[in-house]
Amino acid sequence: MKKILFPLIALAGWLAVPHAQASWMYVPLELRLAGAQYVVVGKIDRIVDGIERHNRTYDVGAIKVSKVIKGPKTLKEVKVMWPGPAPFALSTDIKHRKGQEGVWILYPDKEAKGVFWASFPTDYQQLKELPKVEAKMKALNSIAWSKSVGGLQLGAIVEQRSLRGQKVAVKGRPVKALANATAYMLVRNTGKAATHVVNFPADQAFAYRFIGPDGKQLPINLGNPGAGKISKHHFLSVANGEMKAIGYGLRLPMIVKPGKYTLELAYTNKRKGGNLIKGAVWAGELKGKAVFEVK
Repeated sequence: MKKILFPLIALAGWLAVPHAQASWMYVPLELRLAGAQYVVVGKIDRIVDGIERHNRTYDVGAIKVSKVIKGPKTLKEVKVMWPGPAPFALSTDIKHRKGQEGVWILYPDKEAKGVFWASFPTDYQQLKELPKVEAKMKALNSIAWSKSVGGLQLGAIVEQRSLRGQKVAVKGRPVKALANATAYMLVRNTGKAATHVVNFPADQAFAYRFIGPDGKQLPINLGNPGAGKISKHHFLSVANGEMKAIGYGLRLPMIVKPGKYTLELAYTNKRKGGNLIKGAVWAGELKGKAVFEVK
């Protein structure tokens, strides 16, 4: 699986920042699809505008839509914005061009109405990747969400990477492995107002049980989350109806047997915002699970 990078300054969120100087780290494609306003198949058939902002020029192109994956089915055209020619460039610049065709995962611009961005590395996919995008949308819609507690739900995405045909050794001994899997924990706000979720590893707020096809529990190496002092950035804002990742991904034990696997998970928070933030902080306990199959 190709790992895509994500701006570290965005921490646990998944909204790309188009004007920041940053590196990138991996984010599941499902999260980009979940946060997007539109996901469409189409081609930039012309440049329609230029926007001056932050001492830079941005091009605006019109995507002629041939298929709508997320959004109104009547959508025929959508405008996408990207950094244009400039005397300087940023490491996060992702540019597009007239004639470019593919799958577009689009986020609205904060200032210009009716203009969107595909500014994260996976927000543009080549046409050949359409089946993958549609499969990810299906997986997104089939997440097993927990019971809502205080307007919040817990779920997970599990991504697999095949190890078939690869030489794998554990403690110097060859192992016939089927796959590696990583789980990404998600929260969804089903309440009537925005809230904050605490994402402070030192709290060890997550608990897990990983159960194999034979019903036996498999050990998970959680590592050492360390200590440290809680800060403002550990409080993750989640708007009404929004879904966000919390934590940084959990590597599951190497999978050597085919069958169905169950990850039981729980998230607990008792912290309050204090003087660090303004607004509500969710408190309570959530319990959920994710089931996936390895063939």
